[in-house]
Amino acid sequence: MFDLKKDAEKIFSNTNFVSDDDQFIKSIKFAEILFDWHSKKNLISTKNPAHFLKRDFYDSIMLSRHLKGGVNVDIGTGAGIPGIILSILNPHDHFILIDRREYPIRFLKHIKLVLDLTNVEIIKSDAKDIPQDIRPRTVIFKNFSNKKISGLSFEKKMIYINKLIKSRIPSNFTILVLTGSVALDIPKSVYFRDSDSVNCKVHELPSPFFDVSKYLLEMN
Repeated sequence: MFDLKKDAEKIFSNTNFVSDDDQFIKSIKFAEILFDWHSKKNLISTKNPAHFLKRDFYDSIMLSRHLKGGVNVDIGTGAGIPGIILSILNPHDHFILIDRREYPIRFLKHIKLVLDLTNVEIIKSDAKDIPQDIRPRTVIFKNFSNKKISGLSFEKKMIYINKLIKSRIPSNFTILVLTGSVALDIPKSVYFRDSDSVNCKVHELPSPFFDVSKYLLEMN
């Protein structure tokens, strides 16, 4: 039988992430509310809480180690994965969660209120309409769907994303893309304009729960 608390304890233990009681309690509460809302209308790709903890929650903790601190933007956050999880793990940093869909936005507002996440800001917007006054240190992508890039190679998708976000946010920041092994195909330097290039680094996020690793693409 699945035990949410016991499985969450295993997740934290396997990441060597030191959490206080408040972080742990909020993490459990987030998962409980998430699957309650998910049972009514799909918010995530799995109906299995154990799989969610071992994949999505674990990956979010591993991603957390690569944040620059300060202001972080999660674009296409959906149910707040990883944005809400990261905000719980990093209470002293600020997280701006952006999504264009109504149901996820309503869920995020509910979560923010119930968990008293004062470090979370929620914006209903398309990626191309992000407010230009945002000054993040890190921009995070996990899920990004766009008809314009659906048929492109992964490298060209990353070039598109880089150009799109840097056209909206005129500050220096790091882009983190949580993805699969396709990240290994990205060269160390990607040219996205005539003379400018982006430095790329790939971090493997090995998991004790799955044979296949996730990867984090870092673009500066």
